[in-house]
Amino acid sequence: MIHSKINVILIITLFLSSSCAVNPLKQPQAQQIFGEKGVHSGNEKDLLERLKSLEESISKLSSEIKILEGYLKSLKIRPPISTYKLPQEVFLCGERIPLEDRNIWENLDREFLISLGNEAQVLLWMKRSRRYFPYIEEKLKDMGLPDDLKYITIVESTLRPEAVSISGAGGIWQFIPSTGEIYGMRKTKGLDERFDFFKATEGALMYLKKLYDEFQSWILAMAAYNAGENRIRKEIDSQRTRNYFYLDLPIETERYIYKIAVAKIILSNPKNYGFYIDENDYYAPLNVERIKIELSNPLPIIEVSKALGYYYKEIKELNPHFQEEAIPPGIHFINIPFGTSKKFWEFLSSWNKASQNP
Repeated sequence: MIHSKINVILIITLFLSSSCAVNPLKQPQAQQIFGEKGVHSGNEKDLLERLKSLEESISKLSSEIKILEGYLKSLKIRPPISTYKLPQEVFLCGERIPLEDRNIWENLDREFLISLGNEAQVLLWMKRSRRYFPYIEEKLKDMGLPDDLKYITIVESTLRPEAVSISGAGGIWQFIPSTGEIYGMRKTKGLDERFDFFKATEGALMYLKKLYDEFQSWILAMAAYNAGENRIRKEIDSQRTRNYFYLDLPIETERYIYKIAVAKIILSNPKNYGFYIDENDYYAPLNVERIKIELSNPLPIIEVSKALGYYYKEIKELNPHFQEEAIPPGIHFINIPFGTSKKFWEFLSSWNKASQNP
């Protein structure tokens, strides 16, 4: 059925193209009507009728094509990626990318086409964004930072809080342990808060703000987030320019800003680039209660899950920063399903009593 409708579209399109491409006044019939002295009066009415009939046919075919185009859109069939073009102007965190420089345009175009060609990955960006972007957006607004900074998580981890790189960076914002600890993420036996989405987000935004305060450019701040501020300082000093787009940097950092810009371009309006998702297909937003606890003894996560009426795996996935089967002693934040805090406090109270009086 679908193939037959598409064939109809092709036939109609070819017919319409051939009809519109040829000037009616150059048709053999029209040549018989026109002579050296102009239009023969006896045939003028016939010519007008022919032209009117042709106009009606074109109008009818145009309407049919619009209907069939709408049908194709409802099937969500993407045209070839070559049909999609970059916007004429692109801004990132309020800073303009100078696309009039052909080399810069080509760099952005490459990342644009690569992303368009990876349909599955873009769909995952879209699905995960409903889960993680709302909290990031809220924190950005609270801190007065540009909303575009949220797209860093697309490039760093494809919005996966459990992500680990080959270089040892971890979490949705991909902190290395030393930088993570500077910005409040503890890493001890059984605990790695780089994987705590909430704490990592707060730390990442503090770090980015600090980088902006130094470099006075969000694009340079993001580049420093990737390469390290020491590397960016060194390259600025040695190359005598503060313009990111003209700095000779490690290839990963040279592509970094372009990738973030492409994530913004596509996710700001995915339908413009042929990406469609039904509302029910987005991943559910995080719906948790975040509770601060103080433990004298290790708390088995299996006991927490039993008390709340959830599987061990479900509680563990909400708390990837707890690296072992038990929460270690100390002060921690635990994420539990929304609406279960009363059960949790009742359980913790009885568990504390039992652990103190074995």
